[in-house]
Amino acid sequence: MEVMEKEEKKVLDLSGLMCPLPIVITSEKVRRLKEGEVITVISTDPGFERDIYNWSKQTGNQLLSIKKEDGKVIAEIKKSSTPSEPSLWYWIKFHSLGVKLHVRQFFMMINPFSEKPDHFITFSAISEGVRAEKYLKGRAKLIPIPDEIDPRCGVVLAVKGEKKAKDIYHELQKEGFFVEAIYKKEGKNYRRIYP
Repeated sequence: MEVMEKEEKKVLDLSGLMCPLPIVITSEKVRRLKEGEVITVISTDPGFERDIYNWSKQTGNQLLSIKKEDGKVIAEIKKSSTPSEPSLWYWIKFHSLGVKLHVRQFFMMINPFSEKPDHFITFSAISEGVRAEKYLKGRAKLIPIPDEIDPRCGVVLAVKGEKKAKDIYHELQKEGFFVEAIYKKEGKNYRRIYP
């Protein structure tokens, strides 16, 4: 991580860091800016584009531009006059989400009465998965993304059955959620089946 001053321009280079660090560090840096100051944030995390979009909507800070260039997401953010910065409690809840999801996954796997999921829907960002689970109201469970699908930080919706997985995928896509793909568990392996 490097913060540089270039002709009055602040640049925060978070290349190489993975979720949730880029959004957490960005939030902290923007919180310290003065009203009207602009910072350019560079990230190589694939979920950063959606995370920064959702974060700017939640906080009221202005996302001036966002572009992809050479495998990087470059976002330009302007500190709002009345930002609603996430509190310490927000970040505690955000990090405890990971613990909650791992515990949920553990109990799902050891409970003999629990229906074992065999299809997993991936998202462009953790925030999209969290929103999707709330929207679905219990029709699918959010769990940590298996390393065999993607070792980066993230979440998946776990469901039983290919038809149900495709129906949920299409419904979420229609509602504007940034779903990526559906994976099927075959033994110890996961195979991308859609799209």
